[in-house]
Amino acid sequence: MRNRGDVDFFQKEISIWATRKTDSIQNTVANTNEATQNISASEQDNFKLIRPDLHFYPEGGVLVAGLKNKVALKIKNKAFHNVVLKGGLYESNGTEIFNFKTLPYGLGMVSFIPESNKNYYATLDVNGSEERYDLPKVISSGYTLQATNNGKDILINVSSNTESGVKGTFLVGHQRGKLFFEKIQKSNKPSYSIKIPTNELQDGIAHITLFNSDGNPVCERLVFIDNPTNNLSIAIHKPAKKTTNRQKVDIALEVTNSAGERAPSYLSMAVRDMTAVPYNTRSANIKSWLLLNSDLRGNIADPGYFFEKEDSAQRRYLLDLIMLTHGWRKFTWTTILNDSIQPKEFNVEKGIHVRGRTKNLKKPYEFKTAATRISFLGANIHQETQQADSLGNFEYGPFIFFDSIPVLIEARTTNFQSTRSRDRNLLIMVKPPAASPIVVRPEPIQSSVDEEKYVEGFLKINRYIDQINLEYNEKRRMLDEVIVKAKKKEELSQREEAMLEITGYPEPSARIIMDDITGAASFDVYDLIRRINGVLVYGNEVWIRGSAATIYLDGMEIEPEFLDGMPGSEISFIDALKGVEASVFPNSGNGVIAIYSNTGSLGTSSRHIKRKPGIIDFKGHGFYTAREFFAPDHINGFEELMKADIRTTLHWEPQIRSTVEAPSEVSFFTSDTKGDFIIEVEGISDDGIPVHGWTTFTVE
Repeated sequence: MRNRGDVDFFQKEISIWATRKTDSIQNTVANTNEATQNISASEQDNFKLIRPDLHFYPEGGVLVAGLKNKVALKIKNKAFHNVVLKGGLYESNGTEIFNFKTLPYGLGMVSFIPESNKNYYATLDVNGSEERYDLPKVISSGYTLQATNNGKDILINVSSNTESGVKGTFLVGHQRGKLFFEKIQKSNKPSYSIKIPTNELQDGIAHITLFNSDGNPVCERLVFIDNPTNNLSIAIHKPAKKTTNRQKVDIALEVTNSAGERAPSYLSMAVRDMTAVPYNTRSANIKSWLLLNSDLRGNIADPGYFFEKEDSAQRRYLLDLIMLTHGWRKFTWTTILNDSIQPKEFNVEKGIHVRGRTKNLKKPYEFKTAATRISFLGANIHQETQQADSLGNFEYGPFIFFDSIPVLIEARTTNFQSTRSRDRNLLIMVKPPAASPIVVRPEPIQSSVDEEKYVEGFLKINRYIDQINLEYNEKRRMLDEVIVKAKKKEELSQREEAMLEITGYPEPSARIIMDDITGAASFDVYDLIRRINGVLVYGNEVWIRGSAATIYLDGMEIEPEFLDGMPGSEISFIDALKGVEASVFPNSGNGVIAIYSNTGSLGTSSRHIKRKPGIIDFKGHGFYTAREFFAPDHINGFEELMKADIRTTLHWEPQIRSTVEAPSEVSFFTSDTKGDFIIEVEGISDDGIPVHGWTTFTVE
């Protein structure tokens, strides 16, 4: 994901609702209904004034004279997505060629053979008013590409009215960047047809492109593949008897393939109150995102609709129109055909890596090979050793650990059996982790929420919670007032105390802190030192008041050349000490520049320890430990018996392992709320096939 940037990042709109603090629930209901009525009336009054925003998408990309062309239609105004409009296709002289009706989502199709030197237009009847739209210009010669998916095969027809026909053309198909078909036409003829079996293709969008004899792309077509052998289903086994309040519910989950065999999968499950969060089967889910939305430009309305029923001819037809009216967004043919994919900056990682370099502490100040050892000082100490390469590079991992853990890295010029102090004259520089890519939303958020339905459910739940709180307030006992006085230690003061603990001396003559400098990580150490007032840098020499200053790194005196190549990302703060302030260091008559690296203990709770050379310690940051979803136990829990259970999400389990041995079992308790609840399960199989399923139950 870091290699490709934000194109592969999942983005989802989340709506947040709240009642006004100044209004009661009753007032909010009245205001909401009034606003809804006003909007509806306004839309009805202005409906006649809206002109449908109609666009044309010739199959393959262009209209070619003398060849059969299919043209997809799309009205972009949402107001017309559920309205059937009649229309016609005409020559410029008014001769009608084709009449049509729009389908759901404002889609439609016309088919005809255009003629050279003729123009065409379409009309739409909008409340008795005829709106006219010009079709794209017809080109006199070129190519057409038509594709139809009949389930078992993709039927492709390539035609041309050029002098050489389809000779020398190159037809290529790929799915998600992987080639699955290629054909070079060697004979001179006006057209040819082929079949591409779909039984070996994955579900999702296939991209077919035709290149002319010069290698230029001339036609493109998207086809949606729904391979029946890839279909998985989720069986959600729930209790047959009625469910009541605060009752334990046992659920069994089973994922099976088209042959009825269990398919190992990773699943997640959510159990929600359908009154609070109404469920729409047309909403996006993991299946619609991975197979449809993620590969197309723009937003696909109601993506779940196209996966509701597997054998729906209407859905397949509408889905094919979407393929014709939406563009591909992820791959370019120049990289796929020429095999010119750039090397990945980041390799696939299956855990956390610790990378760094070893460098001579004395002249010559150069990176060099060394024996290294890493120690994780957790509950169980774990150690590994490794020889750094000739440039001092070392890399440990992948590791799997959570939260944070103390890490110790050591280095020796020979080996760890040596007791000679000079074998420790090494600096260990740990590389910071790569920054995450910036995620940019390609288009403004457009709410797809059915507001009236959601507001009604939201307010109903709020009334219930208000009633519960009212009952609780009537039962509670008022305690005597207790005043606790405390003084909050400011963050700045805490930071200064932490730096004082590390340095061991009071305020320096001047100090710069990397956290206060924008872009400090991109500077080198000399750029940062130049920012200190009264300090000059000539090459790798640092001067204070006209004399060469003494340089200290984490309390150790070093030569200035040692700083060559040290990036700002490895530095925490830099002090300049002059005159009396510098007397805490030996050899400080000309002033001192004291540099403190990130591998010290600033920002950790442990005391700073000035270690010998050849060893550093720091906090290793592991994977985030997800909080466990709160699940009350109404059988064994005492506290739960004393208070109301007003949960609208009864359960959430982010990782459920479904195996071939037996169904996976999950348990949860119902709340005090009565009504209809939904169990929604989605996930992905070990073979990479997305799966989604749901069922409902009632609490009486």
